[in-house]
Amino acid sequence: MNRIIVVFLMLVAVCTSVCAQRNKLYFAPKDMYMFGVCFSAIDSTVYFTDIKQVPNTSVERGSGFLYSRNNYSYQLQQYFKSTSGSNYTAVTCYNQKRTKLEKKYAKMRQKYQKKHFVVNYVHDFAYNPITYSEMDEVDLPAEEAKKPESPKGPRPGGNGGR
Repeated sequence: MNRIIVVFLMLVAVCTSVCAQRNKLYFAPKDMYMFGVCFSAIDSTVYFTDIKQVPNTSVERGSGFLYSRNNYSYQLQQYFKSTSGSNYTAVTCYNQKRTKLEKKYAKMRQKYQKKHFVVNYVHDFAYNPITYSEMDEVDLPAEEAKKPESPKGPRPGGNGGR
């Protein structure tokens, strides 16, 4: 009986350590090339940043997705908000290979020029790298992690689905 308990505790310890190491193995630090595009729904001007190399970004192994992609666009959006005072929608494009990103850059630029947008270039913006850390993980308590239950019965104003 004691051997079974010891073996069980050892299995729990191994599983716990493997789960803790999973995220370290899931993200890899890599250099990425990025550029950004900012535009507004009420303005016919589109802003393109230069293609810049951003060192030590966290990239998901296998899929190649950039960790915290939305925060790079947020950096660009905040830059334009601080310099121009207006709200722009920001999009960040990235790739590990500069040549592939240059093709995407040219294609997007041509798309906006064909639609008669005024294309301006921003040379003084640079992205700050965002790296993965275990502190980023947030575990919700069990009651917050549950999905809210959908209400039962007929829909308001409806005839019960008939």
